Amino acid sequence: MTGKAAVRLLLFGFVALSAGIAVYKASSSSAGLKEPASAAAAQPPAREPAAAPARPRKKAAESRKAVVYYFYTNTRCSSCQTIEAYTREAVAARLAAGYKGWKIEFRGVNVDEAANGHFVQDYWLNSKAVIVQKFAGDKTLNWGKLDKVWTLIGDKEKFMDYVASETRRLLDAG
Repeated sequence: MTGKAAVRLLLFGFVALSAGIAVYKASSSSAGLKEPASAAAAQPPAREPAAAPARPRKKAAESRKAVVYYFYTNTRCSSCQTIEAYTREAVAARLAAGYKGWKIEFRGVNVDEAANGHFVQDYWLNSKAVIVQKFAGDKTLNWGKLDKVWTLIGDKEKFMDYVASETRRLLDAG
């Protein structure tokens, strides 16, 4: 077997293994799915992502909060760092004052850290992502994934408008 043939065989094996893993992950995470609440985004079965540490209970109206997460891994490219920076800035500049009684905060989360690994299943993560999650006290409510951050990365203003408007849209949704 020549060197080229061996490299081709190895690459083919790698692609086949990668495809098999993707199919396995997709099939194992789709077991027991419910119909999505909207056609915009399917959500996994009700699972409670880790919430903030327990605090004294408040009325739901007093403790309505949204978290704009940026999920990343140990391996980070310049686009990934830009998405985090723009998302953080969008929350600070356009959402920090809150929205209709909702307190909004930003959190960057490294899913490669063992304590954060559950987020991969909680939010069906397959790459770096921006997720908006609503909370009423300790109760998790609906969430949404902001997929367009990857296509808007070249226009900071449109990117920040998108993060702010999608966060508000999610908060307005029942």
